[in-house]
Amino acid sequence: MQSTLSGDTWRRIGWIAAVVVVGLAGLWFVSRIPRTISIFVIAAFIAFGVQPIVVRLEKHMPKVLAITLVFIVLLLLIAVFFVIVVPLTIAQTQVLASNLPSYATAAQGWVVEGQGSLEDHFPMLHLPSLNVSHIGTTQISTFIAAGIASIGAIAVNTLTAFFVAFSSIVLSFFFLLNDTQLADGFAAMFPPRRRNTARRLSAEVTDVFGRYISGQVIVSAITGAVIGAATALLGFKFSVIIGVVSAIAYAVPILGMLIAQVLALPLSAPQGLYMVVWVQVIMFGMARISDNVLVPKIMGNSVGVSPIGAMFAVFAGGELFGIPGLILGIPAAALIKILWRYFGEPWFHAAIEKR
Repeated sequence: MQSTLSGDTWRRIGWIAAVVVVGLAGLWFVSRIPRTISIFVIAAFIAFGVQPIVVRLEKHMPKVLAITLVFIVLLLLIAVFFVIVVPLTIAQTQVLASNLPSYATAAQGWVVEGQGSLEDHFPMLHLPSLNVSHIGTTQISTFIAAGIASIGAIAVNTLTAFFVAFSSIVLSFFFLLNDTQLADGFAAMFPPRRRNTARRLSAEVTDVFGRYISGQVIVSAITGAVIGAATALLGFKFSVIIGVVSAIAYAVPILGMLIAQVLALPLSAPQGLYMVVWVQVIMFGMARISDNVLVPKIMGNSVGVSPIGAMFAVFAGGELFGIPGLILGIPAAALIKILWRYFGEPWFHAAIEKR
């Protein structure tokens, strides 16, 4: 009996050691092919994002036609973005760079006036002298020189980004086209009695991630477009920049729009207090509309994570993994919740019942 138990124990230790070795070998291999991994990860996110739309269209047309239609629309939206939004953003960035010396001089005047006002009201307060007017010709010249020196690297990185993006879109098309085979392959990794559970798990994870990603992209795009259009109607010179920034920032829960509003302050300040106030009102108001109207309508309770759990996931993800952790903290928490329900909870209940 003792030798049998000892043999089982050694067998388990051997399996665990083999899994650890295979895992470490897999991590080493992945670290050697970062570009390929990037393409597959981006493709998976694109497939997750458009999958809910494809599922809806499949009710009215064949699967291949539904996928093709979704990707045609996606490519058209990408083309519009690069043809219209990118040139406008570059133009406004050039205007900002060319006017930076005058903005810095004006900012220096505001700093001096603010310091004088504070010292008049609080005579015992002695503030250090701040000089931001030097943020002008010197800084811009340094920036331009660095930019010219790195034109080759920028060109290579741009071509690489286009290659990765194009490859990811093509690969995501095939992911969606062969989703059943992928699900079956995932289920085949489990023992026969667990394969139905594995299929349900993969379907639920796909649904949760798909609804979250597609909903977040749609809500972020609407938020950025409305902010950009509304500030443009006000005559804000950098409306496209702030619209793009807001769209990206809204994808970062809790902190994103706060950071975007802080960035909007120096951009709107040269046009006076009126512009500062109204840009802030538009950004804050649109963010609240997105939170309370668009998110419930478009995303619903797509991840099933409580508000406290969502806040913890965002801050913990940001602390551990930076910006990607901030963006993916909530769906990662949803994944952990699903895995616990499928695997952890049954094991926990079985352990209690044995006692």
